[in-house]
Amino acid sequence: MNEFRTAFFIPGGNEKMLAKVGTIAADLIIFDLEDSVLASEKPQARKRVQSILKDNFSGRQTRAVRINAMDTQHMQEDLDAVMPGRPDVIMLPKLESGEQLVQLSALLDQLESENGIELGNTKVIGITAETSRGIFGFDTISNTSNRLVGLSWGAEDLTTELGATTNRDQQGRFLPPFELARTLCLAKARELGVQALDTVFPEIDNHEGLQAECVAARAIGYTGKLAIHPSQVDPINQAFSPTQNEIDNAKLIVELFAANPGKGALQLDGKMADIPHLESAKRLLKRIND
Repeated sequence: MNEFRTAFFIPGGNEKMLAKVGTIAADLIIFDLEDSVLASEKPQARKRVQSILKDNFSGRQTRAVRINAMDTQHMQEDLDAVMPGRPDVIMLPKLESGEQLVQLSALLDQLESENGIELGNTKVIGITAETSRGIFGFDTISNTSNRLVGLSWGAEDLTTELGATTNRDQQGRFLPPFELARTLCLAKARELGVQALDTVFPEIDNHEGLQAECVAARAIGYTGKLAIHPSQVDPINQAFSPTQNEIDNAKLIVELFAANPGKGALQLDGKMADIPHLESAKRLLKRIND
């Protein structure tokens, strides 16, 4: 499965937004049945999401559903409702342990079988670090089912969990507890070989702040970001798309090592290029070729 620059949330109960889904240029569309839908509205939202999944609204977008957390009464009802629509991805919020992924995979096995879906076809993205327990559970997360394709993290939920009054300083940068969660999520994604998606930027009208946060996220290794408003989609897509200069440089590094087999460190334009640079170049070129 290709990596996603922008993963865009659409509330499952918002008919107006659901009707516009095909016009949104996000790589991943996430139909949300969790935080954006009140408990009393969840049954109707499930029906709407199931219907639009079955309509197969667009061939170019990957379709995901954010279900409710594993420890809620809503989670099983969410899965029962949406799996007949064959979503590409199930997004699991408040991921706190590897055991939760094992349990989810077993449920998906059963529902795939019941709905005539190839076993293992439904992938999973986990949202980590939304709770204190989630931070301490990072090292238990594994990908034994091979369903996991991405990890993100939840700054807003974690703010509430910790009793913090804010998660950013006056310059808009994450405060230490939240920067720690961001780093742990990135490191775990890299360890498992799955995509790291940065958390949402909640200030819809703060375009400069969004741009700065995208730049910072990409600088440390994130390759995509969650979005909550249509106006955020194009800026995020642009921020996480490699520039032509980056692509050309990556090609030069790969060509340089190919022309010098057996060498572990070389010089390119007066700078050292070693094996880590080669691996980064290959990863970038793979992203644009997938």
